[in-house]
Amino acid sequence: MAREFIHDSVGLTESTLTDGTASGSTFSASSSVTNEERAIDMSISTAFTSFNTDDTLRFDLGSEQTANCIALYYSSAHGHDFKLYRGSSATAMGTEILNQTASMSQGWNVITFTETSGRYWFLRSTTGTIDDITEIIIGNKYEFDVNPEINATIGEEFGTDVVTSYGGNEYANKRHEPKTTFSFSFSHILSTQKTAFENLNADVQDFKKFLYKDDDDNYHYVRLTQPIDFTEVAPNVFSANINLREQLS
Repeated sequence: MAREFIHDSVGLTESTLTDGTASGSTFSASSSVTNEERAIDMSISTAFTSFNTDDTLRFDLGSEQTANCIALYYSSAHGHDFKLYRGSSATAMGTEILNQTASMSQGWNVITFTETSGRYWFLRSTTGTIDDITEIIIGNKYEFDVNPEINATIGEEFGTDVVTSYGGNEYANKRHEPKTTFSFSFSHILSTQKTAFENLNADVQDFKKFLYKDDDDNYHYVRLTQPIDFTEVAPNVFSANINLREQLS
């Protein structure tokens, strides 16, 4: 399977988030959802709760932005449904672009849709109570046009401090679990793939977490450890290096 990047290309993390309820296609602000800010806090460790039937999250991006996918992290498998809308009004929810009725698995679930634009995006619960979504990404899914070279490396960064005493004894303090690192390179990419990687550079920098899907269809929550750099190896043909570090939460 081809590798992919899924990232917030619309500024969802910086958006103005309002919770409320939906009646028909009309949104009304209210305090219906608990801890709604957890939907876009770049942490998969805590969920927003009390997301009941017709409860809705509205994301105001500030201006019209374009997306082709939504990714949601579930702390447990779930069977309740939701809909996604986008539009130009803060109250009229606009076009329904996704009616998700399939069960969600534990972990990351990525759903694609036809690329569309809007300033306001609405996520609406349609059946039951959803209390285990810990993070949402709306943005761009990019499937690699060309896979990287076979000399890719996967490593670990240990979260342990080791101190040596005057007598030579070593004492270790484990602060966190190891973090997986991914390093891979491309010897020849064309302008389409270069543009996609440049957009990733600009959208996430070393600030935002995003998803990397490997050849085994596993999703990894990662950050760039350094900007993606490019070398022109022939007219309009480039090489590139990418370095990622897994995020634990």
